Amino acid sequence: MLAKDIISENIPPLKVKDTGTKAIEWMYEFKLSHLPLVDNKKYIGLVSEEDILDFNNTNEQLGKFLRNLYKPFVRDTEHIYEVLRVAATLKSTVIPVIDAEETYLGLINLQSLLYHFAKMSSISEPGGVIILELNQKTDYVLSDIARMVESNDAHILSLYFNVDPDTGKHAVTIKVDTTEVKHIVATFERYEYQVRAYFRESDLGDIMKDRYDSLMNYLNI
Repeated sequence: MLAKDIISENIPPLKVKDTGTKAIEWMYEFKLSHLPLVDNKKYIGLVSEEDILDFNNTNEQLGKFLRNLYKPFVRDTEHIYEVLRVAATLKSTVIPVIDAEETYLGLINLQSLLYHFAKMSSISEPGGVIILELNQKTDYVLSDIARMVESNDAHILSLYFNVDPDTGKHAVTIKVDTTEVKHIVATFERYEYQVRAYFRESDLGDIMKDRYDSLMNYLNI
């Protein structure tokens, strides 16, 4: 899934001839703290509420006062993982999307990003979750993990690798397409993998479905 596939279609950019008053009204209407500024479809940068409040007269045009704006963006061809990385580093509620010529194509808001990532990550699919703890990254061999899961007539739906900042230990979180994971856990333990935790249907089923449905209703997109 690419950045161009998750653009929020219903949020327009600000133009250099728009006033500060209009910018504030749009931020309030769309419940955003930033909006992109464009000039003839060229992306200029992000306008924040603080930028507007610094105006002596909010009826002045944005292009007359706003220079050297903060200019974060993602390319339209970048993967959703790169969009997530940029979102994690930004102090903004939106991520502008541009093409190779820096033509503004649209923006991704956090709701849209979270919605599409939830869809892509098989969160709504039934299954179980297993978390493996590794002493070092070299202990992680995807082909071995997949083989152990598949030897129990199951398949991996999604998999994530992360490092615990407190312990320095590596962890692999695996979502599988079966809600009964005891046999998979036993296989991992037989091959001396450290299973930190696992969650079965009774642990995840209705709770995760309710939370997923609540999230989708909240995002409402």
